[in-house]
Amino acid sequence: MKSPFSKLIMAAALVVGGSAAFAKDQVTIATDATFPPFESVDASGKLVGYDIELMEAVCKAAELDCNIIGAAWEGMIPGLISKKYDALISQLTVTDARRKVMAFSDVYDMPTFRFVARKGGDTDVTPAGLKGKTIAVQTGTPMDAYITKNYPDSTIKRYSGGSEPYLELNAGRADVHMSYEAQIIHSFLGKKEGQNFELVGPRLNGKDAPEFGEGVAIALNKSNKELLERINAGLKIVRDSGELAALNARYFGQ
Repeated sequence: MKSPFSKLIMAAALVVGGSAAFAKDQVTIATDATFPPFESVDASGKLVGYDIELMEAVCKAAELDCNIIGAAWEGMIPGLISKKYDALISQLTVTDARRKVMAFSDVYDMPTFRFVARKGGDTDVTPAGLKGKTIAVQTGTPMDAYITKNYPDSTIKRYSGGSEPYLELNAGRADVHMSYEAQIIHSFLGKKEGQNFELVGPRLNGKDAPEFGEGVAIALNKSNKELLERINAGLKIVRDSGELAALNARYFGQ
């Protein structure tokens, strides 16, 4: 497959707002559409969610022709490395381990991580409290890394999709699940199937454990420095214009 910017050339020496205008190929951006409210598929089959709207805004600001597609979580990072995809947006946290294999845009969000469990259980989420218990996580995520490191005496069930662990909670096949706090609230607790569950334990972020990373960013192939620069330029426009703040307010009341 050709490099998506291998034929990128200067179209003109025009400078608009301090940036040159370029001719470009289409940019393919993959997302795991199983993680509402950040990314999911609506009844009509359309990709929707916070990350989708943000990526569309960044592409518009950067004057990039972007094609955002749904992809299986487990294949997204390998697909980026092999240049099947040009970029990824899927609440990807920036960690030292990930920096070794891919590049990141500027951070656009600082997520909080929580446990969720059935109401009334007085759930102790310390490693001792969850000894012998079953913890559900999405595989290959910061939550997976954190649980694997800190809960050696628990049974860890891993799932490819971001919504699957909630089915396990409802079925009683998992005692707790860890995910992004916003994702738990908006995609589970706010729905009928989540009415018997609640957030438990402390609010955690990258300051509490390195597995939770430095924040959330758009991921790119390390060789594509030009695309990284353009995405960062677009992200800055979206941030400085207030569009990012408006998006946060609309989705999360922030």
